[in-house]
Amino acid sequence: MLERVIRVVQAFVGGVIIAMLATVVHTEWFPWALVAGLATVTCYLIALRILWDDRMVSVAGAISVIVTVFILAQRSEGGSVLIQADLAGNVWVFGTAIIAGLASAWPQIRFRSRD
Repeated sequence: MLERVIRVVQAFVGGVIIAMLATVVHTEWFPWALVAGLATVTCYLIALRILWDDRMVSVAGAISVIVTVFILAQRSEGGSVLIQADLAGNVWVFGTAIIAGLASAWPQIRFRSRD
């Protein structure tokens, strides 16, 4: 049980870190940084889904990505925003949400061993 909690916390923290880094750079080299950020989120969530049989780990990673992107899309007290309401911002916000939803809902792939 303790191992499960540790894996969920690690997945959550990893999702926060990836979402923060990709959010900061997603418009720097448009569209390459945006594509790289979406690919990184996709690979991270797929890896969580494949590596552990526990769906809670991948759901924690997906929720952390969605929540982090949502928080960083809000206007700060000074009036600045990290995710602007342009093409890159919309693709980033909706793309991460779609990827996170698909990765969480994907069925577990069971590999059969050959006898």
